[in-house]
Amino acid sequence: MKKSIFTLIALTALMMCSCEKEPTDPNGNTTPDEPVIDITPYLGKYLMTRHTDLTITALNMFTFPLDRDLDVETVTIKSDPQVEHGIIMSSSDGLYLRGVVDTAGLHLQNDTIAITIDTTVLNFPLNFSASVSMTHPVIQPPVDGKMEWVSVAEGTASTTILGMPVSATITGDMRYRTVFSK
Repeated sequence: MKKSIFTLIALTALMMCSCEKEPTDPNGNTTPDEPVIDITPYLGKYLMTRHTDLTITALNMFTFPLDRDLDVETVTIKSDPQVEHGIIMSSSDGLYLRGVVDTAGLHLQNDTIAITIDTTVLNFPLNFSASVSMTHPVIQPPVDGKMEWVSVAEGTASTTILGMPVSATITGDMRYRTVFSK
């Protein structure tokens, strides 16, 4: 009998110790613990390279590849005071993006780059305009101060050559990589 009572007391004590009361809201519903979101790993200054790998298709007949490295630029990521867990990414080359960090990573806003070129080629005036939309993936926190991601580029371009309108499509990607962080 003593063994049965001792066993029952021990089991009751174990059950009471192993059960933890979950947080509840005022209505008595259990609320899960909030995930901790930390934007600080993203904050700072980075020296960043960009590489374009684009295809320009004109008149649905001619295809021109554009595969080149762009200038290295300084990118600054700081906290966005207007958005919870928000960041602002800006660069010495005119890049300005906002984003939000969650448990999956950094979500940058998609952006559109508009380019207008007014020049002369072989004594012919050339007015060229392009609009390229960038779709950014979820960016993981930096590892040893380095980040890397590939954004998808899609857009259109148009010009007039000898009075004839010429249109083109632009597809491809832009590779971003930090090479140094301060």
